[in-house]
Amino acid sequence: MREIYFIIIFFIVKGILNPTFEEFSYFFLLNVIGVSKFLFALLVLVGQICHVIGALLYKAFCRNVDTRWMIFWAMVTGSIGSFLNFVFAKRWNLDMGIPDLVFLFFTDVVFNVLGVVLYSLPILALFAKITPAKIEGTIFAFLTGTMNLASTVISPGMGTLINAQFVGVNKKDLSGYSTLCLIAFIASIITFALLPLIPTKT
Repeated sequence: MREIYFIIIFFIVKGILNPTFEEFSYFFLLNVIGVSKFLFALLVLVGQICHVIGALLYKAFCRNVDTRWMIFWAMVTGSIGSFLNFVFAKRWNLDMGIPDLVFLFFTDVVFNVLGVVLYSLPILALFAKITPAKIEGTIFAFLTGTMNLASTVISPGMGTLINAQFVGVNKKDLSGYSTLCLIAFIASIITFALLPLIPTKT
């Protein structure tokens, strides 16, 4: 049962330490970059297709890799993705000669696939391994619920709180959006401290 307590602590603390700013990203793409709602929906569709590709890659190559090692690489790629979001917010991609749409689709495809391969599926496989017999449904639902609570409620809530208290970005004034991306990048590095909470095969 210790593994279950540790993974719950991992999700909750990660949600607190790793704020997300997806609502502000939406307005940045539409109001600053000029992405249409159709193109935004297309990006979401590409992301869902990437989830299927990621699942196939995980099944083919990663099922026997230790979960903590997979989560470590998920954190590495997450930090890289956060830094690339900062690059995009600062418009440095244009300085490098990379058009916005090319940059968006490339990063969206690559990091959606990596997110599934390195984080989502290994975590779900870990749930199956640490769940005690005869209460599988209850524990599995509790763990997935905790994971979703952290990623869809706590992390966005912390992002909104940080923005309201320190940055002040809104859909009409997105001048501080790059600051939010920088905060997300720094926070993604801090979460490496939580890695020991992930159980190993041993």
